[in-house]
Amino acid sequence: MVLLATSARADELKPFQKEAKLSFEKSISSALKDANTACGTRLKVKTNFNWFNPKDWDGVGYEDACKEVLLGLAAMCERPEHKKALAKKVTGVACQFTWNLPADVAQNGGMYGALNPEHLDNKKKAGTNDTRPRNVSMWKGWLLYQMHKGDKTIADDTRTVLEEALKAGSR
Repeated sequence: MVLLATSARADELKPFQKEAKLSFEKSISSALKDANTACGTRLKVKTNFNWFNPKDWDGVGYEDACKEVLLGLAAMCERPEHKKALAKKVTGVACQFTWNLPADVAQNGGMYGALNPEHLDNKKKAGTNDTRPRNVSMWKGWLLYQMHKGDKTIADDTRTVLEEALKAGSR
């Protein structure tokens, strides 16, 4: 009962969060439309505005971060050889404000795993020797972006993750 009450409370947005969410949805609508047109999909974007804190984003457009992911997806779908495969692989986009380990573990059936990026085997599995952590990933059809203030590699990370997803599908 306590978990249910906590969960219900977490979904309720404060007025400033509701306002930010409406602004966000309006701001990304053009990029979302472009991605859907390019990929031939009807993707939706999920967010977690219950974790939005305006102090964390003071002077920075969090909407722009999510737009970068959508524009990266659209650019990949413009390549005819990728469009059909990506339309099947990417079933949704999630732009998350913070990484909430307890909620993620609960959502994933109580399991969570991470690779040590320094280990040579994991570098090979990732298809790269780049050990810099990425804030973009794929999970069960979702293109996920953990939004971070000042993230300068969103477009590159999106392209890399989508290319890896395409390679994984061709094996």
